[in-house]
Amino acid sequence: MKINEGLLQLRIPMSNNSLGYTCSYLLVDDATLIDTGVETSEARSALVDQLSEASLEVSDIERIVITHLHHDHVGLVDYIKSISGAEVYAHQTAVDLLRTQAERSKQMYDNMQNEIELLGGRDLLHLLSMIERSFRRSPAPLPIDKTLSDGDLLRLKGRSLKVIWTPGHAPEEICLYDADREILFSGDHILPRITPHISLHTYEDANPLGDYLNSLEKLRGLPVRIILPAHEHMFEDLEGRIEELKRHHETRCNEIKEAIKKGARTVYQISAKISWSSPWSLMPFWIKRMAAAEALAHLTYLRNKGEIEERIVNGVLYYTCKRGVESSL
Repeated sequence: MKINEGLLQLRIPMSNNSLGYTCSYLLVDDATLIDTGVETSEARSALVDQLSEASLEVSDIERIVITHLHHDHVGLVDYIKSISGAEVYAHQTAVDLLRTQAERSKQMYDNMQNEIELLGGRDLLHLLSMIERSFRRSPAPLPIDKTLSDGDLLRLKGRSLKVIWTPGHAPEEICLYDADREILFSGDHILPRITPHISLHTYEDANPLGDYLNSLEKLRGLPVRIILPAHEHMFEDLEGRIEELKRHHETRCNEIKEAIKKGARTVYQISAKISWSSPWSLMPFWIKRMAAAEALAHLTYLRNKGEIEERIVNGVLYYTCKRGVESSL
């Protein structure tokens, strides 16, 4: 789909995902693709077909800029690179993460098993064991040719893109800002309708919700006419969407504090009290794990602010609310 002269949106389909597709963006005159979509035969065909409609081929792509490392953004990197020799750009944090990827993959199943026990989901461990094999594989390394840093200006033939590092949804996530055209390529950082998945795992030392809220503030006041996200549809009103996202997380934090007001609860017990888009009782194992990881990100944020207390009893994490403390973002 043509956004404007020299800018195309490519919709790369995803199977078994309610979002349906990843939006990749091709800067035609600069031969630059922002994100690639998943690695499937259907995705390859969609890429080839949509390029063909614009009288282009995969071999015309000279540069790929990755907003972050999630599979629906990097899946076709190897395919495109094998045909065109395109250079791959990503934030320095992505390189750091990839450097330890193999070791982290080896430990993933054990880490997940320990985490489920810590979060109070011991009765779900038998479900994890059923899919153990899928977590014993090491993914192929992703080639990154050039690294980007916060504030860098990527000077292309027809435009310049400012790199804005926006950790939260992923520690390496970046947005790209075309100041001349007032266009923001927002990746998964800001989506028009849904809220990005902000999660934390017990084997990570991080505060992703705090990072995400700070990253939202980095975009405040930016002159933007059009926001081009990686999912759903283009939209306007950056300031309004920032406020909506902040209110969402404030509401979630207040829900969590309400859930622990009357006593200590595990992360799984707290998660069961949150108003998710689908009922907790109907969520399959994997979705419950994702929801619990979101809850843990909010709990860690509140703990770091001194609003709640965390303790481990018999190998399980429990959270309680501090009396007389009001939630604020």
